[in-house]
Amino acid sequence: MTPRKLLFFILGFLCFLVGVLAEVGMGFAIPSGGQDAPGVGIRMLGLIDLGLAWSLFLMVLEFAGIARWLSRVQGIVTLILSFLGILGGIILIVLTFTLLILMVSLLVAAPFGTIAYLAIWADFPSAEVRAVLGMIMMMKLLGLVFLAISNPAILKNKGLIILLLFSIGSTFITALLIALVPGFVAAIADVIGALISAILGTIWLVVMLIGAIFAVIRALRSVVPV
Repeated sequence: MTPRKLLFFILGFLCFLVGVLAEVGMGFAIPSGGQDAPGVGIRMLGLIDLGLAWSLFLMVLEFAGIARWLSRVQGIVTLILSFLGILGGIILIVLTFTLLILMVSLLVAAPFGTIAYLAIWADFPSAEVRAVLGMIMMMKLLGLVFLAISNPAILKNKGLIILLLFSIGSTFITALLIALVPGFVAAIADVIGALISAILGTIWLVVMLIGAIFAVIRALRSVVPV
């Protein structure tokens, strides 16, 4: 890869990295009366995008000619990270689904449950959340453009394209859900978006785990005579 193409690839990687940092940081920074719900949709996007950032980081190493020296370690690290990520993803799915059930149950339990729901989550900052999601979406699309410029063949990598679709699609879905509903139930839409992202992220981590297992087996066969 020429220095110019490598530069564009690194720019694309940095755009996605900025998006991940925004998801983790801004999701916690958004103020609201609800303790858990606001920002959870943004934070949960990180479950998908951390896997994407890791995949792009490995591609950076490959283009820099370093990956072949780290191939065996890379498989083991991916195996460990994906396994831990799956455990974390399952926990997040359960917690997010539990939170969703709680919120819906309170909303429909008139009058006192509804009052409690409104007191906690009615002031969900929809405009701020949509603005953050819009910025994250812009960074991801810009990153995709830089990646395509650096090497159009990347667009033929089905695994990477699926992961990019997961990442960009979950961001769009979360923003769309929040935009479509009335403000007092936007917190519920945010949690639904978070649940979708958690499921998609966990599915991808399972795929990464399977790939890492085969990579480790191949590495072992290369050093241990059969």
